[in-house]
Amino acid sequence: MKKLKIVTSFLIFLTISGTVVASSIQNQIYEPVISINNNQVTSDFYFVHITDTHVVNKLYDHQETRKHWLISLLEYIASFNKPPAFVVITGDLVEWGEGFLGALNYYALINCFYKNNTQFYADKNCSIPVYFTPGNHDHYPNRKLYNYHLFIDRTHINDNNRYVITHENLSLFFMNSGPVYYAKPSDWADSLGFGLTKDDIIWLEEKLSNCTTNHRIILMHHPAINIRNNNGELYDVFIHNGENFIELCKNYNVEIVLAGHTHEPRVFDTEEHLYETLPINSSNYPTLFVQSDDCKEGVHYRNISIVDNHIWIEQSQEINFNSFNNSRYESNSETRVTYNELV
Repeated sequence: MKKLKIVTSFLIFLTISGTVVASSIQNQIYEPVISINNNQVTSDFYFVHITDTHVVNKLYDHQETRKHWLISLLEYIASFNKPPAFVVITGDLVEWGEGFLGALNYYALINCFYKNNTQFYADKNCSIPVYFTPGNHDHYPNRKLYNYHLFIDRTHINDNNRYVITHENLSLFFMNSGPVYYAKPSDWADSLGFGLTKDDIIWLEEKLSNCTTNHRIILMHHPAINIRNNNGELYDVFIHNGENFIELCKNYNVEIVLAGHTHEPRVFDTEEHLYETLPINSSNYPTLFVQSDDCKEGVHYRNISIVDNHIWIEQSQEINFNSFNNSRYESNSETRVTYNELV
């Protein structure tokens, strides 16, 4: 890990006599396996989906609970006998992302990770990369992403935070589903996202049409499909170009769309059928729209496993770190990531 120094004065006061860092968690080490026809099968590789971490700076969360939860979860994941190939976090990284207060929240967030050059990692050996996409809370309160770009990702500013990652025979398409949609009061109540632009749709179709891998997963913060309210309207989804997006997923054999936002673990197909029995082999279905649970009210994650050229969606898992030894946190004079290279 590259050691970084603090070079800007407006955040200097945040380095308070040492940063809390998670030590090794003493618990059962989990080997990711899928139960297929009552047989336990180890995955070829897998990755971990985390979402809605809502990290807050210690000025507002004096116990730094959410920060400690995220650090502990990353330590837990890195301790698996078979570590994941990578980790993805789909938005609402911080409770509010813009302005000076948002910068403080992002400063707390990046201290949860290790970093080498511009790439974040879940582990100190920098072997488990972490990839992000923004959520509506990351836009708050001025509907911009200045701090997200400053602290997390400068590389994809001109592409509206869109990018593609390929691992073996899997391509992942990261997209920005936008800030909160404000057209009418009921939209606010239904927690709708602004959605995708015309350029987003053009970009996605071009990338999908040129994709040569067997498997395709799209990641964004807001889901495209969810349950309906009492008026028969979808809520907690994104608005603009939702139908065009779903059509592209069907036409180009996208297997999974991974999202968060709802703070619920749900799996739908394009007909809005809810699948409650997991794990499920997504390769046997049309596009499945997957929501994973949050890391705000609790600590949750979901494994997505690739087994014999099939993608399996596993159950969302909840971790109770309160049951672990309190000594897992120790004071350290070094932070994982500080503010150097951000200015």
